Amino acid sequence: MLFLKKLGKSFLTSLIILFSLTLVITIFNYIGLFSLSIVNAFSYITPFISLFIGGILMGKGCVSKGWLEGIKFGLICVIIFFIFNYLAFGSFFNISNIILYIITLVASILGSMIGINLKENGEN
Repeated sequence: MLFLKKLGKSFLTSLIILFSLTLVITIFNYIGLFSLSIVNAFSYITPFISLFIGGILMGKGCVSKGWLEGIKFGLICVIIFFIFNYLAFGSFFNISNIILYIITLVASILGSMIGINLKENGEN
């Protein structure tokens, strides 16, 4: 139950950050501050940032093996992204999607490894 609570909190935070950054990038693109190439670059950076922060929250909640918590969190997020991508676009695998899935998995692993080290010394 504790894992599901940590997972829900981390996933919800990641989702809020992802939607917020996407909204800001879309607004900047709409008013002409960003070109299409910059928006395409941010399509890879935005999930990295959001899952990195979610991984930090996941790592702060665990006692040891932050990389394992990051793999669990990252795989769950990748599966959810895969399902939404399949339902929205009907495509299974593109090279860009595979790269995005790998980036999100690495971001959550790095975030949870950093998050476990950000805990205070007396906290378990």
